[in-house]
Amino acid sequence: MIDFEDMAAVSRLLAFGFQPGLTPRRNAEYAALVGRFRTDPAFARLLHAAARGFDLTVIAVGPRAGLVLGATAETQFAVSIADHIRQPADRPIAALAHLAIAALAYYRPEDLDDETHVGRVTVRHVDEMVEQAAKELERRAVEADEDEGVPVDHPDLIQLWRYYQRRNPVAPTGDARAHSKSRHAIIKRVAEYLADNGMLRRAGNENGGTYTTTARYQIQVRELAGQQMLGELAALGVTVGPDGKPAFNSPDIGSADPADTVASPVPAPAESGD
Repeated sequence: MIDFEDMAAVSRLLAFGFQPGLTPRRNAEYAALVGRFRTDPAFARLLHAAARGFDLTVIAVGPRAGLVLGATAETQFAVSIADHIRQPADRPIAALAHLAIAALAYYRPEDLDDETHVGRVTVRHVDEMVEQAAKELERRAVEADEDEGVPVDHPDLIQLWRYYQRRNPVAPTGDARAHSKSRHAIIKRVAEYLADNGMLRRAGNENGGTYTTTARYQIQVRELAGQQMLGELAALGVTVGPDGKPAFNSPDIGSADPADTVASPVPAPAESGD
C-alpha cells in the first residue's frame, strides 16, 4: 500500500537536496528527515526510488552536507561548464580551474575521508598550479622533440597546456579589475559558481579571492572523482607544500624535501564542452 505521508516526506527531502546552500544544521525539518533516512530502511529505499525517477542518484545523506545528489547525463538537472562559462574559448581554462581547485583543496588522499578537513584555495594559487604543470609538459615535449607539443604518455593534455599559457594570467583594466578574458577572471568565475552552489564558501579577497570547502564539495569530489584524481599533476612533479601553496618537485629542477610536500591529486581534464 502506498503511504502518501511517506511520499510527501521523501519529496520534501528531495526539495531540501535541491537547495545546495542549505544544511541540516540550519533547518530542523531537514535534520529530522536526514535522521529518518539513516534509521528507516524503507524510507531510504523510497528516497532512492524517487531520485531515480528524476535520473538522479543519491550520493550521500548525512548531518553535515544533507542530501547530496548526483546527476546522470539524461537528467534535466545535469550541469556542464557550458552552463556557467558562456564563451567556448574560455571553457578549457574553466575545466582546468575545476580540476586544480579540487587538487588544492584535497592534495592528500586522506583529506577526502577526513570530515574535519576544510580545504582552502585562492585564485592565484589555482593559476600557479596549472601553469607549473603546463611548464613541465612543455619541458618534456622539448626534450622529447615531439611535434604535437605534449608527451605521448599524456594524451588527455594534447595542446591544452599551450592554450593555457597563451592566455594572460591577469590583464588589468582601467579600473584595476582583472580583464574578463584573463585566466584569473575565469578561475574566479568558476570559484564563484561553486560558492553559489554550496561547494565553496567565500573567505576573503586576498590572492584574487580566497575560498574554503564545504562538506558537500568534499563528498562530490570523493564520490565522483575519487582516487582517479591521483595522477597527472603528481606525475609531473607538481606538489602542494604544508602552507597549501603549489610547489614543484622535479629531480631536474631541484627537489623539495619529501616530508614537506605531498603529491597533488587531479583528475584527467574534461572535455571543454562538458
